[in-house]
Amino acid sequence: MKIQLYWLLSAALFLLPGKADAANNKKPFVIPELQEWRGSQGMFTPAATSRIVYTGKDLAVARVATQFAEDYEQMFGRQMKVVQGGASAGDFVLSLSSDSRLGEEGYNLKITDRVTVTAPRSKGLYWATRTLLQLSEQEAGQALPKGTARDYPDYAIRGFMMDCGRKFIPMSMLRDYVKMMAYYKMNTFQIHLNDNAFKQYYNHDWNKTYSAFRLECETFPGLTARDGFYTKKEFIALQQLADSLGVEIIPEIDVPAHSLALTQYKPEIGSEEYGMDHLDLFKPETYEFVDALFREYLEGRNPVFAGKRVHIGTDEYSNKKQDVVEKFRAFTDHYIRFVEGFG
Repeated sequence: MKIQLYWLLSAALFLLPGKADAANNKKPFVIPELQEWRGSQGMFTPAATSRIVYTGKDLAVARVATQFAEDYEQMFGRQMKVVQGGASAGDFVLSLSSDSRLGEEGYNLKITDRVTVTAPRSKGLYWATRTLLQLSEQEAGQALPKGTARDYPDYAIRGFMMDCGRKFIPMSMLRDYVKMMAYYKMNTFQIHLNDNAFKQYYNHDWNKTYSAFRLECETFPGLTARDGFYTKKEFIALQQLADSLGVEIIPEIDVPAHSLALTQYKPEIGSEEYGMDHLDLFKPETYEFVDALFREYLEGRNPVFAGKRVHIGTDEYSNKKQDVVEKFRAFTDHYIRFVEGFG
């Protein structure tokens, strides 16, 4: 009995500090989870006079502040002024810092009588506003739990690939995907612009097998799918939207396999040995065609593919013959250099 009582008293004493800690705010729920959190007591509730204040002269910081104000109004129906400098209690304050350990996308967040966000880069400030929007959704009056957070991504690339070749995805839906991705701090959206179905579902007839190339094409009129495609203008606008929200669009033209849309348009570049969904790697006409196709979207002062990266596919070609393997390697190297030649 004495031993049992001693154990209970010891346990109670051990738990006493936890009672004081329990009054502090627990780590709030956001996606992805905050890396570090130290809770304080109480809540910060925006007032009618709350503003979004940014410091410094960096135009990127001003854009983040404006974007945050627009999103906040859209989500909660509350307009907040965006001003430069002069923060006071009740404000949201955004500023750049010299804390390089946070990297390009990390940020510090402090919620007291005001909300203070600092980051070494404007992208970190932007991701912090996504955290604030998520937190604001969860309490009446958009109240935020007081405390401090230090947040940074585990992975540099956070995203997925959307196959628009086999199934047309309307541009309006792609734009919605970009907005949803940004809300959850996903930063990479690969768009697979051409592909085809499997011939066994079309009586093993390549001519009847479904295929599609989804981008407006002027170099090869008739290549563009008739059951759904993106104009160059709207694809550029999609990339501009994504860039403004911290999401990189990586367009993909898939060659030399998954390429039935190209060979249905120009049958002579198809492979007799491996099937018409494969390009013939040994024909000069294949390179002439694919060069011209990529060039249409890469060249000029304002190219259709506006981002830093372009995906050239290169999956699932036969590796049974050594000469084909080497030809495939040469094909891949050629298009890596070709794309890089446009910057």
